[in-house]
Amino acid sequence: MIHDPRLLDALIARQSTPAAYLCAPAPDDETLKRLLQAPESAPDHGSLHPWRFLVIRGKGLDALGNLFVEAYRQRVPDASEAMLERERERALRAPLIVAAIARIVPDHAKVPEVEQLLAAGAATHQLVLATEALGFGVIWLTGDRAYDPVIHARLGLTDDERLLGLINIGTRAESAPTKERERRPATLTVWDGSDPVE
Repeated sequence: MIHDPRLLDALIARQSTPAAYLCAPAPDDETLKRLLQAPESAPDHGSLHPWRFLVIRGKGLDALGNLFVEAYRQRVPDASEAMLERERERALRAPLIVAAIARIVPDHAKVPEVEQLLAAGAATHQLVLATEALGFGVIWLTGDRAYDPVIHARLGLTDDERLLGLINIGTRAESAPTKERERRPATLTVWDGSDPVE
């Protein structure tokens, strides 16, 4: 069991690195294999492991950029060349993208779909945290691309899979902004069994 107050401090201070500030090097294969062990300890009712990860880098990023353009053209038929180029560049900002995919077991007798999605989300977040723990910058991105059926089909998603997002990973540039997020103070709301107050 981990007992290190620095872990709690790191979780409280955690922040994403904008994709434009993620540069090479990205994790190598051995490091990636280690990082992909972190999701295995995510809460997972029924031990279904309802997730998988698709690694995209090198030529795959160029292909992803072309796919983003193709999908955007279908969503916005009158898109300008500048808009299409901006869409292509979304795939080329970070040296590594990991597509996080939820794998749903439909009509499971004990584990409803929402619990499977939560497990996949928890697994993905553990990948994000593990990546940061090794000193890399990372951001979990969604947007229209995460919900586009053209992109889903080309990435090989089945009807029972959901694209949870594209995890952009790289080395954090020295010029990356540090944004002080507004952190809400913790509050304790205790339920003692009495009727809710209206």
